[in-house]
Amino acid sequence: MAPVILVTFAGRQKRMEILTRYIHSAMDAGIIDEWHVWDFTRSQQDHEWVTREFGPVRYMGSAAPYQSNGSIAPNQALRLGATITNDLHLAIVPNDGSDDYFELVVGGWSNSHSVLRKLPLSQLRSFDRNDVPALWSRPTPGILSPGTANQIVINVDAAGVPSLHVNNVAIGHWPELDLSAGASVMVRGGWGADLELGNVRSRIQRFVGNPNEQMPYWQAYDYYAKRLKIFSDSIFLKCDDDIVYMDLEKLSDFIEFRRTNPKYIVVSANVVNNGVCAHWQQVAGSIPVGVGHFERPPGGFGGSLWQSAERANELHDYFLQTNDKHLPLPSKVIEWTERQSINFIAWLGKDLVHMALPKGDDERALTVDLPLLLDRPTAIYSDFTVSHLSFGPQEQGLALDRLIDAYDELMRNALAA
Repeated sequence: MAPVILVTFAGRQKRMEILTRYIHSAMDAGIIDEWHVWDFTRSQQDHEWVTREFGPVRYMGSAAPYQSNGSIAPNQALRLGATITNDLHLAIVPNDGSDDYFELVVGGWSNSHSVLRKLPLSQLRSFDRNDVPALWSRPTPGILSPGTANQIVINVDAAGVPSLHVNNVAIGHWPELDLSAGASVMVRGGWGADLELGNVRSRIQRFVGNPNEQMPYWQAYDYYAKRLKIFSDSIFLKCDDDIVYMDLEKLSDFIEFRRTNPKYIVVSANVVNNGVCAHWQQVAGSIPVGVGHFERPPGGFGGSLWQSAERANELHDYFLQTNDKHLPLPSKVIEWTERQSINFIAWLGKDLVHMALPKGDDERALTVDLPLLLDRPTAIYSDFTVSHLSFGPQEQGLALDRLIDAYDELMRNALAA
């Protein structure tokens, strides 16, 4: 059976904690095989939470900062499988209380040289290395292979002296360094080189995108599209980090519909607080007129719900008081040819051949541009319901704390049932 991979662009802690419980339950039930959590956080506090909460780092963009990756000690080596073309950076942070760390750059300068530097800990988050002298340097032409996961081994002998081997070649040995107290090791790429760590086998994996991009999500689609051969047999789910309700009993049906209906480029869940879904929910009589009027958003984008905290509050409150937590659409499947919000969608791995998306608006690309190019519609699947907490324009005035508490209680009751 095709593996099911959930992709989530993370992550705001308070909102995502509810989703996390649902996904762990789905994974325990064998419905979801892997969870790929892409760190596109915008605050240091959220980044630290995502780092603590979600598996080992699998992939890092070339501009991503150092990420922890293990430790070394006398007679305790660290082994990595690193897919990277140049500029593999290894930060060795001694456990002796020093204010400095050692930085190994393997295959720098277009994969021609390697160096060792000593730097203050304050520079761990900085990429500026101007005027920093090297403790050690040597030519290492072609040391990193672009065609394999490079085998990196950092060893510390009984006397605390570290050494480095790359693809079974001895690169350096530094008797002047004393790591007898051990050290933690951090990794990153750099200078246009993304880094993938092939020895990560956890079912939940972290992917760290390049920071400070206004619309960074293309990085995730680009990653999967470049690995089409690996993922072509998979089924992908993608959900926002603020999905606060999920009908787990219907998730398998949604996945099966996605698998057996290849004509749709993407299939959306039936989403609470989604302009297009709300319109069809009301057409079907699932949302009474007294809750508000939910018009068909022009071209599928924006609309009064998207921009109104008051309307979102009313819709969430109505949904939370329903008995069956389901707002059916007029039919089991709504075929759609306009834009729609991609709060919870699914696509087939084989369609990654079309999904090396340009930088910019991934939602428009997936629900407008690609369907038009390929002459394949999108669809909304009525029987699988999720609830999406908020859109950006709804933030001012949304009863966030009250709603999060209510959805948290709903989640606990649903998972305990």
